[in-house]
Amino acid sequence: MNYQKISDGLTFLMSDKRITIVHGVLKSLGISPRRDDYDDFVQDASIIFAQAYADFLQETDEVENERDLMCFAYQRMRWRLLDRLRRQQLESFLFNYTLDNEEDDHDYDETMVDHTATAPFAHLENSDFLNYLYHHCPRVQQRYLIAKLNHHLSDRQIADEYQVSRAAVSQWRRGVITRAHQIRAKMKGEF
Repeated sequence: MNYQKISDGLTFLMSDKRITIVHGVLKSLGISPRRDDYDDFVQDASIIFAQAYADFLQETDEVENERDLMCFAYQRMRWRLLDRLRRQQLESFLFNYTLDNEEDDHDYDETMVDHTATAPFAHLENSDFLNYLYHHCPRVQQRYLIAKLNHHLSDRQIADEYQVSRAAVSQWRRGVITRAHQIRAKMKGEF
């Protein structure tokens, strides 16, 4: 990675009111200046622009066609920020839903799929997380996940199915929740 070109990209962005491209991308994504994290998005988009500038000018040191560069950078910023928004939405969605309610009659098939996603791969992200969680849980917690998410059983029904006490099932549930939080913390550390 050429850090000098990235630095030059930031300088290029800040000159001649080119920063308006960043605000245009944010507007196209529906990110309002009233959001608390708007400045964070501006900063991220500026860094993405600088990286796009460096990628666009791999062979040369000067911009020969500014319009092509701006189109390239616009699309790169839009895609990367859209990925960030999807990741935030998915994270919020995955970790706000709970297994705590014993009497819930929630349709978990609907929870497993993000119907608002436009890209086919987004539909798989929820199941990927649960698959990862399943493979990183002890056997009893795997039983709990299967019974809860595949068979839609309440904790009382799970206790009856596996002939254990409701306290044992409650312990399984707490273990799954703890493991999910650990995986979430690990995933946040990787981004």
